[in-house]
Amino acid sequence: MQQSITIQETRSKNQVLLERIVRKERRVGRPEHLTTENVIEAVRAYATTSETELSERLNVSRQTIYRKMKLIPNETIIQIFKELGESDLKPYQMSYEGFLTIPEVEQFKKALERRQVCPRHRNERLRTLWHLCVYLKRHPRTLSIEECADFLPTLWRERIAGLALYHVKKVMRSWFQNVYGINGEILTSKGIDGSLTYEIGKRSHDRLTQKQRQAFIETLEATVEKDSLFNAWLSLPFFLYYTATRINATLNARIENIEKHEHYWIITVVDKGRHKNGRKTWRKFIIGELKERLERNLASRGNPESGFLFPFHHKKVLALFRPIYEKAGIPTPKQLCHIWRHTSAQEFLEATDWNYELCAQTLGWEGSGILRQCYGSMSETAKERALKKAMGMRIKETKKKFKF
Repeated sequence: MQQSITIQETRSKNQVLLERIVRKERRVGRPEHLTTENVIEAVRAYATTSETELSERLNVSRQTIYRKMKLIPNETIIQIFKELGESDLKPYQMSYEGFLTIPEVEQFKKALERRQVCPRHRNERLRTLWHLCVYLKRHPRTLSIEECADFLPTLWRERIAGLALYHVKKVMRSWFQNVYGINGEILTSKGIDGSLTYEIGKRSHDRLTQKQRQAFIETLEATVEKDSLFNAWLSLPFFLYYTATRINATLNARIENIEKHEHYWIITVVDKGRHKNGRKTWRKFIIGELKERLERNLASRGNPESGFLFPFHHKKVLALFRPIYEKAGIPTPKQLCHIWRHTSAQEFLEATDWNYELCAQTLGWEGSGILRQCYGSMSETAKERALKKAMGMRIKETKKKFKF
């Protein structure tokens, strides 16, 4: 039979929690000896010199702890608590698993569950709160609105792992509102607002030009094997461009969810959104050359009536797209697949004279506001043209087409 003593300690340099497991095996005869070092590490891990608590933690008798404590120099205990005094968190609470056992954090988690926050967003908030408390060396109970507000300018100036500014503001608001019932207006007045930040929309101008798109599809055609999935590969970039669907939702799109009409199709996909489950159903229109490409895709596969429209794994798509950009002479985008969604938004807006509402409804954004902030920053040329037109100046009308 085995009994485990879990001892945790931190490296002050980067606040990375290390966990060491000391196993005591009960064999026939005398049990393995508990060392003084084990007790020292337990004092550090649990921030206590209580013989009763340490005996329960280490699963040994109180008398054993008493004898070991007598052997530990008082200077060692003083140094341990001096180090611990720099943080409100006990060492074992600095691990994510230990952090979740804090009563206030458990209360926060339950509040998020009651509000039906989806599991992904719920875990995101809990982890952000953990990173925040570890970085500030604060127990969540001791976090104050003033301290949190004063910390935000630091995130504007520098990047800190695990602490993206937008997510930190969001978790701060959620924490104080759900655990302490603080009014949102009070938090906003302190700068802890829910507004989008520089991280949202920082790539709004990223796009592939029409020349680059043509080079990409030509290189793709010359690279992939000419088998039954050849046309599926060729139709994939067209689908990403004409529907602005994210890559995960695209690869999950199913053939049986296509409504076929004489001159157009409609496919139902499940993509990101602000729905309580983090996903939303979108209906995307398929017309023109996209419809032709998808017809070839299905015909080359025997016109199946069900299954994935694009039977590829995400990693395989990324592994193919990356060298295609290089071979086509295109600077490799930061977002290999998402660049097509950015491109779609920019091209559609220019073709419709920046009709944000039409773009949102057609390509799949929940509102023109988020579209404008995240992807559709108006071009300088469009601003100049609009200003000249408003001033009564003659401008040369150029018709932009939404075309691959």
